[in-house]
Amino acid sequence: MLPHLAWRLDAMIAAITEHRPPLTRPIEQALRAVPRHWFVPPVGESLERDGRRVPIDRDADPPAWWDAVYAGRPVLAGNGCSCPAPGAVADLLELLGPVSGQRILEVGTGTGWTATLLGRLVGQLGSVTSVEADAAVAEQAAKNLAAAGALPHLVVGDGAAGCAERAPYDGVHVTYAVRTVPYAWIAQARPGAVIVCGFGDDHALRLVAGPDGTASGRFARLTTMCARPDDPRGAALAVDVLGERRAAHLTWAKWGEPELERFGMTVTPEGQRIWLDSPEHVIGG
Repeated sequence: MLPHLAWRLDAMIAAITEHRPPLTRPIEQALRAVPRHWFVPPVGESLERDGRRVPIDRDADPPAWWDAVYAGRPVLAGNGCSCPAPGAVADLLELLGPVSGQRILEVGTGTGWTATLLGRLVGQLGSVTSVEADAAVAEQAAKNLAAAGALPHLVVGDGAAGCAERAPYDGVHVTYAVRTVPYAWIAQARPGAVIVCGFGDDHALRLVAGPDGTASGRFARLTTMCARPDDPRGAALAVDVLGERRAAHLTWAKWGEPELERFGMTVTPEGQRIWLDSPEHVIGG
């Protein structure tokens, strides 16, 4: 281990847990066992909270590069690919709760960091299938994964279509945010499987597949350096669902200013329904 890596990992874990409960032991162990710098290119951009992109270069300024890698910010790796914020990665892994022996579908290979973390969590008896739409991104991810000693099944294709030939899955982990949940992810999941993804700008969504071909679950907080600081999380979700900010805030206030966790979603073959408190109280699609 590099002499400075242990304290950088400590600092990263501390930053992740600053505004959320402590990580479960398997997730923390995986984050420590799969160093983030394995998946960050020598030259990239650190995405700051205010939206600025700050260039980082390992050869030109090594301290700044290492600081950016183990800070809580996303790192843009080029080709439209990014290494996501550690807090958001930890949140989604906690919501998914992968355990040894499970079969996991990952949508969005990216740099390969989360695929390696998932492989660590499900172990040799499990299986990770990772789908990446961009062939160039997938090629670099394959190199990163090989260097890390990780061997997920990599597929170049449309993530929204999943990977039916390797279904069914015990869990679906989506590395990017969506506003519409593709039904293929539900159709390829076993009853009881968990599907997690980001939703909108800074929320997480955790669905559980039912035996009837539908999935339902609630929204959760997502630890991200790019969250909107002026909106309560419930109001921010209302904006994502309803549209125009002022009108959405007024509607959210009429509902009694509900917290984010009171909102949920149900996905069926016919589409998705967003609800408040119970699936019967639909507020949007």
